[in-house]
Amino acid sequence: MEKASRGENIGRKQREWYPGAIYHLMERGIRRMEIFKEEIDYEIFLIIVKRVTEEYEAKVHAYCLMTNHIHLLIETSNYEIGKIMQKIAGDYAKTYNRKYGYRGHLFEDRYKSCLVKEDAYFLQTSRYIHLNPVKAKMAAHPEDYKWSSYRAMLALKDDRITERNRTLSYFKNQSVLRYREFVEDIAHKYIVEESEIRKSMGENELWLPW
Repeated sequence: MEKASRGENIGRKQREWYPGAIYHLMERGIRRMEIFKEEIDYEIFLIIVKRVTEEYEAKVHAYCLMTNHIHLLIETSNYEIGKIMQKIAGDYAKTYNRKYGYRGHLFEDRYKSCLVKEDAYFLQTSRYIHLNPVKAKMAAHPEDYKWSSYRAMLALKDDRITERNRTLSYFKNQSVLRYREFVEDIAHKYIVEESEIRKSMGENELWLPW
């Protein structure tokens, strides 16, 4: 496998990248079409994410698979994020198209990305990703939604994908309960600027799943 150069030259503005860079990523179905029709489709996508991130030495800190788009919080190592996303989207699209006899692009031309440079923004992004199904009224509580990394973060399951240590390291004694309190804001202690995240990811429709 050829290691990436500093920039992703695809005829558009290059994404900033360096070894260890962390990104909040959103990939949306073209024309907002559903990209998951059956439960097995979600499972296949996660298998691909696991295989590709292991191959490209990346870590997944959070994820959420919605009906027509996905969110990922990924830390890179020696390979550009563009190569990782291209492989994930390409492999899943081939599987989807073959299964459903679909022709054409499955995803929008360019995925959304935001470089996460600050610890506070890292935590806010983790919270934002895990609250997506709740804000979209697809689940009453984030742990009720099957296709996110939240249950793995709470140690309620082992998905063999989610890297928990960095996220939990921001909380005393790596407390899962403190992380849960932060995400669900049980005591209303935390003020999190979600509008900035929505704007950076082009999600101005306020959490709608379609």
